[in-house]
Amino acid sequence: MRKLLKTATLFGAGMVFIISGSSFAKTEDVNGMFYTSTKENFSKESQACIECHIKKTQFVVNDWKRSAHYKFKVGCYECHKSDKSNPAAYEHHGFIISTIVTPKSCSKCHPKIVKEYTESIHAHSGLIAQKAEAKSGGNFAVIVLKALGWKADRPIPHKNTYGESTWKDIVNDPVWEYAGVPKELQSPAPPAGAVVKIFANWGCYSCHGTKIKIVKKTKDRVVFDFRTWPMVGAGAINPDGSIGNCAACHPFHSFRLKIVRAGIGACGRCHESEDHPNYEMFGKSMHGAMFLSQFNEWNLDKPVLKAGVDYFAPTCDSCHMGAVFKGDKMIYAPTHNPASICKWKLGMWKLVFVRKPGKPHPALPSVKYPTDGLENRKRAFAVCTQCHSKQWAANCFVGGDLSIGFLDSLRRIAFDVEKELEKQGVATPLDRKIVRNIGAMAVRPTEIAMFHYAPGYIWWDGAFRAATELVEWLEGSVAPRLGADYVSKYVPWIKTYEEKLKAYKETHHIE
Repeated sequence: MRKLLKTATLFGAGMVFIISGSSFAKTEDVNGMFYTSTKENFSKESQACIECHIKKTQFVVNDWKRSAHYKFKVGCYECHKSDKSNPAAYEHHGFIISTIVTPKSCSKCHPKIVKEYTESIHAHSGLIAQKAEAKSGGNFAVIVLKALGWKADRPIPHKNTYGESTWKDIVNDPVWEYAGVPKELQSPAPPAGAVVKIFANWGCYSCHGTKIKIVKKTKDRVVFDFRTWPMVGAGAINPDGSIGNCAACHPFHSFRLKIVRAGIGACGRCHESEDHPNYEMFGKSMHGAMFLSQFNEWNLDKPVLKAGVDYFAPTCDSCHMGAVFKGDKMIYAPTHNPASICKWKLGMWKLVFVRKPGKPHPALPSVKYPTDGLENRKRAFAVCTQCHSKQWAANCFVGGDLSIGFLDSLRRIAFDVEKELEKQGVATPLDRKIVRNIGAMAVRPTEIAMFHYAPGYIWWDGAFRAATELVEWLEGSVAPRLGADYVSKYVPWIKTYEEKLKAYKETHHIE
């Protein structure tokens, strides 16, 4: 009885595990699971890491103690060990390790998951974005310079608006010696291209994934270009030759499933803002309203979740990656390809199309789509009909499908007009910005909204915005250059308005 009471007290108190020096507590509570762990459970290499890092980086160790890795005796060394073939490897207290843990490392224990992930568009998003930037000359850093009309080598002095130099206060800062500053930025007046790349990498490439570059390497230290690390983008191009970054969705060191499944913890970090506000849409939908008001009641750390048993409103993960059940039978297993339910490819500002297996990605033809859009729709339908009737789900899907033709017609008009402006020699860099905004900030988000069911994003920030932005550009900017006759084939009232305005001016003797 005394032993039973003691056990009950430990469970009821939710005993927290603490490492002090080299000692390991006997009873643990990690994500609600109790088990016994001792120092001897871990490799001697990881034991050495723990004994040092519990003093140096306590957060890292304590976060790791909340992970399934800790439960299954996977320590620091098992993930960070490397060899000299890895350009990012270095010697650390007698061990060859890498600060960056890549999918190549994760695949040693998670081969199936890494294969699914590295074949997905997510893992290729860095390569795709960088190829698109190089090919079109109109993305990310380049588009800012084009809009300004500046050359990439234009010097940008470190001066405030009074003309005072701030350079000495930058290089004399105590953190300067630790940062990986590339040579082109080690100047009181660095080139504009190098500076704007800071915004592009910490912005766009933080999600797409940078090509991680090494600025300096010694025997016991690797210094990474601060514009390429630590962005943790999903499509990182890693020094060891692998692509992708598991930590983009599973942040270190607990790697808890709850972080991913709560949406904002992983998906919402990137699928947000003006050009792809997926998470904001979700939060404004009925799904989001239900989820945000009750998700704290669910155990989102379970390996596999079942609708109506483990959760009662969907998240990004449960729809795009979760297991699908029919009754008690699992008909679709969990996946690490987030596009597993996607019929359409919507994530491009120029083009939308139905996915076909083996179809090359327009920006990077070497990347082939791994799944078929119509087969994906079958999975999506199965996901939704776990909770809804078939008619309910079908109405939502068909509504989205039939909206795309209208939206793409607006985008085609913008592209056709831009071509005519270029043909007549009267196009400006701002035309490219406007056309891109119509495609990326109006049409694409509306297409996404139609499958995420957020009313304001479908109408006011959606169809209404896409149509009015196009018309405002045609009336106020294009018509003065190409004439009302030209734009009237797209917006008929513009020519009629011009005629009425001309007659009004003549009648009232207005020049």
